[in-house]
Amino acid sequence: MELPDDLRVRAVNTSPVNPEGRFVLYWMIAARRSGFNYGLERAVAWALSLNRPIMVLEAVRVDYPWASDRFHAFVIQGMADNAKAFSSGPILYYPYVEPSRGAGRGLLAALSQGACVVVTDEFPCFFLPRMVNAAGARVKVRLETVDSNGILPLRPPTGPS
Repeated sequence: MELPDDLRVRAVNTSPVNPEGRFVLYWMIAARRSGFNYGLERAVAWALSLNRPIMVLEAVRVDYPWASDRFHAFVIQGMADNAKAFSSGPILYYPYVEPSRGAGRGLLAALSQGACVVVTDEFPCFFLPRMVNAAGARVKVRLETVDSNGILPLRPPTGPS
């Protein structure tokens, strides 16, 4: 079953949804919060539609051009908040801090093998667009980005003039 199109949603690849998958995977990369998060809401909609649980993957790499202890401390503190927020509900939360350079390579592709669909955040800057597009080529199920950047979507609605 396909969910209706939404102004905030963009398919990254042409792979189909796998109705035989074991879970819906939400790859949390920009909207690193458990509330006010359209991407997480989209993952919940998929999970309800497919009658599957949700797994949230929130990872941080240790080696990229802007990596710093300060930024990583901020992300890891947020991961602790997310772990607490998700601990009382039906969502499996998987925080991953890469222990050494390259150790997390292939993690998303491996997890997506068990997924029905992968949902992630759309964020138009930093290295995230390149990372998501590269993931779209490796993930063998539908990969969607969802704009959670603000109250108004990044793209204007289209329609009759």
